[in-house]
Amino acid sequence: MKVLHVTTHFNIGGISNYILTLSKALKEKGIDVVVASSGGDLELELVKSGISHRVIDIATKFELGPKVFKGAFAISRIARNEKIDIIHAHSRVSQVASAIASRLTGVPYVTTCHGYFKKRFRRIVDTWGVRVIAISDAVKTHLINDLGVERARIALIYSGVDIKKFSKRYSDSEITGIKKQLGLKEGPVVGTIGRLSPVKGQVYLVRALKDAIRADRRIQGLIVGSGEEGPALKKLAETLGIGDSVKFFESCPDTNRFLSIMDVFVFPSVKEGLGIALLEALAAGRAVVASRVGGIEDIIKNGLNGILVDVGDVRGISDSVLTLLANEERRKSMGDRGRQLVVERFTLASMADKIAELYKEVSR
Repeated sequence: MKVLHVTTHFNIGGISNYILTLSKALKEKGIDVVVASSGGDLELELVKSGISHRVIDIATKFELGPKVFKGAFAISRIARNEKIDIIHAHSRVSQVASAIASRLTGVPYVTTCHGYFKKRFRRIVDTWGVRVIAISDAVKTHLINDLGVERARIALIYSGVDIKKFSKRYSDSEITGIKKQLGLKEGPVVGTIGRLSPVKGQVYLVRALKDAIRADRRIQGLIVGSGEEGPALKKLAETLGIGDSVKFFESCPDTNRFLSIMDVFVFPSVKEGLGIALLEALAAGRAVVASRVGGIEDIIKNGLNGILVDVGDVRGISDSVLTLLANEERRKSMGDRGRQLVVERFTLASMADKIAELYKEVSR
């Protein structure tokens, strides 16, 4: 079987990481995988993994723009020339382009719904494919209630992470060394990883760090990610008087290195389908504070494997961080339970098995 994954770009981010890890796992199962996108930072990771990448001109945010139709013809050519059995689309634009390509070629297509879509366009134009994968219960409910997708077409398959990648345990000396390399001092580190965007809510973390640092001057903030919100977040930290205590770093594939030095991981999203970065933090054994929203509630059970706060609750984030930093035993027990949950329910192997089975059903 040969599968073509299609997405708008391949820069570091949730969808690209999903495709990259899934493609590697499917390849191990004997499924031939090709990825098509406009390119990006993670292309090299595909090359290292022996996965083919085809560059198509589909970098646009407009679902009915000229590049969508141009992309549809490019996808059609790839599907015909490379004898693709299934097209698997991921982003909004790539789903529309893949729907057109499927009609042109007769190659069936499936989609993954990674988050939330505006209702109007999606209720009028159905581009969900033969089957649509929902990455969480919250996303499944959104597909049914808000977008009118038939329940029978939806496959609930949780996103998974490569548990082996986050199994390394760093020694105290290694952690000290990483902190020095990143320009951090000794003392607790509170951080997050993700695209710097208003929907990810990092502004609430920066505001919460001001209160936390006021209570304990040893606390340092660590924000890892790239995006349009970066300059505003840095300016906010300076304005709040904590610019020297909050470090910003661009996105990179090796998130485990950053996670290793975090005492508390904060995931302050405004909206969230599931949250790969959150799963990675749990897999790395971090204690977490996260927003009570969307697919996050499929993962975090308040007080058991993390702490949930309302969206935008700066005081709640700050108080939760300080509570966890004051109790090392609680941080460790939460981290251990979080990792165990990922092992049981959110592994890459489980996700790949279920998606491979879905491909078989669609291709029959």
